[in-house]
Amino acid sequence: MDMKDSKLFSPLKVGSLTLKNRVGMAPMSMDYEAEDGTVPKKLADIFVRRAEGGTGYVVIDAVTIDRNYQYIGNTTCLDSDSLVPQFKEFADRVSAAGSTLIPQIIHPGPESICGFRKIPPLGPSVNTNANCHVSRSISIEEIHTVIRQFGAAARRAEEAGCGGISLHCAHAYMLPGAFLSPLRNKRMDEYGGCLDNRARFIIEVIEEVRRNVSPDFPVFLRISGDERAEGGNSLEDMLYLAPKFEEAGVNLLEVSGGTQYEGLEYIIPSQSKRIGMNIYEAAEIKKVVGIPVYAVGKINDIRYAADIVERGIVDGVSIGRPLLADPDLCNKAYENRFDDITPCGSCGGSCITRSAQSPQCRCHINPLVGREYDFPAVPAQKPKKTLIIGAGPGGMYAAVTAAERGHQVTVWEADDTIGGQLNMAVVSPGKQEMTKWLVHLNHRAKKAGVEFVFGKDATAEDVKGFAPDAVIVATGARPLVPPIKGTKEYPVLTAHDFLRGRFVIPKGRVCVLGGGAVACETAETILANARPTAFTRGYEASIGDVEVTLVEMLPQLLTGVCEPNRAPMLRKLKKGGVQINVNTKILEVTDHDVKVQRSDGTEEWLKGFDYILFGLGSRNYDPLSGSLKEFVPEVHVIGDAVRARQASYAMWEGFEAAYGL
Repeated sequence: MDMKDSKLFSPLKVGSLTLKNRVGMAPMSMDYEAEDGTVPKKLADIFVRRAEGGTGYVVIDAVTIDRNYQYIGNTTCLDSDSLVPQFKEFADRVSAAGSTLIPQIIHPGPESICGFRKIPPLGPSVNTNANCHVSRSISIEEIHTVIRQFGAAARRAEEAGCGGISLHCAHAYMLPGAFLSPLRNKRMDEYGGCLDNRARFIIEVIEEVRRNVSPDFPVFLRISGDERAEGGNSLEDMLYLAPKFEEAGVNLLEVSGGTQYEGLEYIIPSQSKRIGMNIYEAAEIKKVVGIPVYAVGKINDIRYAADIVERGIVDGVSIGRPLLADPDLCNKAYENRFDDITPCGSCGGSCITRSAQSPQCRCHINPLVGREYDFPAVPAQKPKKTLIIGAGPGGMYAAVTAAERGHQVTVWEADDTIGGQLNMAVVSPGKQEMTKWLVHLNHRAKKAGVEFVFGKDATAEDVKGFAPDAVIVATGARPLVPPIKGTKEYPVLTAHDFLRGRFVIPKGRVCVLGGGAVACETAETILANARPTAFTRGYEASIGDVEVTLVEMLPQLLTGVCEPNRAPMLRKLKKGGVQINVNTKILEVTDHDVKVQRSDGTEEWLKGFDYILFGLGSRNYDPLSGSLKEFVPEVHVIGDAVRARQASYAMWEGFEAAYGL
């Protein structure tokens, strides 16, 4: 299909607003918000850049109606008329870039962090949030006040020049969503009990908004097509309510799914979740309303988006993380440049998970998130003969960046293929999508004229003979095998080698040492490879039953892994019968046994394993940079060669090193 002729890129009328196409940017928490409730330039830049890239509309997440009840950290506000001029500057920038701004107007309700200030969050009932703060039941009088605050915030959004507003009553989350869901709403008055009563709050909010804005000013509403939790709202409930939302004054429905605490992986579907998580529910809801229905939830291929719109399944799509990966997604798709689209790998990385090293929203594959205009795409002042040692994610990103800026780039790779440790990381079930990163970088590298030499184990002498102007060392990391008693006396097997396919585990009892991503993915892969119903007559190597044990020193498995990935994997490991030992220190190993120490100091032997695998992480590997600095004018070390970390750091550092050549 030529995208220029696709329905996805045709206009859509929503109230008084005409959208230029049917792609919207979904609301996402960014953590670039300001303490005073305004929109800082860095935050605004993220949305303006996506507007420039052709997105039909952009939604800024969580604009609160009452700063006394903050959402997560600093919170953008529209709770005062004094904020309108500054917000108008933001809206005008988005409009000038060719799109329209839709603020998501919210009251965080039970999810407010006000509990840290000893102020109980407001909820329909008593509930405990993720911070272990208990909400108090909001009074009828307070309900009416909050409803008026929603109306006033909507008025300010229109005065600021926004194209419309979005309301959130999905995921049993925030105040409207909590009222709507039987998982949170335990009231025994007119706002509780039956479905109509639970919907009363959001319908009154919609009606109040309509009274405060122009007759056709667009109101979007995000709902869960199915909360996918026992005791939660179902698709049948939403089929009943959707026409009522339309009658109250909603102009567009955005269908999500899941619940914030019981099923976050359905709200932010990452690894192992299928594309188009909420398409069925959205299609069914579309049948009972006369307003546009958009779907959101892992719509990470623009051709798939075009197909479901073309077939009339939905009227449009709301896309989040893929627009972080490539702000020009829509423009590239419209021009049919699909290979040029930087793909989202559904990794659940820094776009979702915050850390001390990465406290704000970033993207593994796009180092410019949060720095939209800091690195102009201009040629380098002086082309250099550049050597990249290593073709993992960091080396590939460095090679692409350098070549696209005009440098003469050669990559030496000791292996026979690109990818580095990513070749290991994508083996476990559900992680295949991350191969898209390297497929894309390989496309760009070839397009930019990068020369590859495989099977080349670089030495200082080779580099000296090559005589580069600059070298970027991206030699990655090696498996970490600590000096545990027994590792010198007995053969050591590593999870890394298993995931690389250097040996197989056909059956038997397996102990994996470690509880991080590598160890748990190894356990998951061992379980996936076990096929008790498969057999080969007359051979000892028949694949059969396996029993897996994990030993982790920390109090829990998968520390630092985002919850949408962590929770499903833990369920899978437990369902597979994996014996999980946390708070357990490894003291000694033999060829079949592991001696451990429990948290109370007691020691015991775990015995009778057919395989013991070390999955205790990696250690940086940089055998070259020290000597190269003696004769190469410019030497940079990036990624795991500096310190073993996530692939994102390798790609970000590869980009920055290459850009700075």
